Amino acid sequence: MKVVLDSSVLVSAFIRSRGVVGRTLDAAHGGSYQLCLSEGILGETRRVLSSHQKVAKYGYARAAVRAYVDSLAAVSTVVADLPAIEPICRDPDDDHVLAAALAAKADAIVTGDADLLVLGAYQGIRILSVRVFLEEL
Repeated sequence: MKVVLDSSVLVSAFIRSRGVVGRTLDAAHGGSYQLCLSEGILGETRRVLSSHQKVAKYGYARAAVRAYVDSLAAVSTVVADLPAIEPICRDPDDDHVLAAALAAKADAIVTGDADLLVLGAYQGIRILSVRVFLEEL
């Protein structure tokens, strides 16, 4: 099964490596599904985690962010040449996640973003919360 995790899940997994978001990444590392990402998702994850607010609040080193994003790229299929899609999300900044899922021919998108979750599905690709995904996995 091919799954796109959006940056909200990846950021949470970095900050809270234990719990449901951590188990989501552990399942990918264990071969339970094929993790698919895009340069856009990786870049957004890097930008959010490198923000002054996050670094100050959680006290991690920016070098740890670089290592984390590099490790994500190494264990995932990074899709390129994302298709142009019509605006779908109520937050157009999230449309790139849908495009990444199309490019990956993903079975699901796993997210904590309400603007994606409200869609439920996109062109046959299910959009699931972390908890629902883990329950079904």
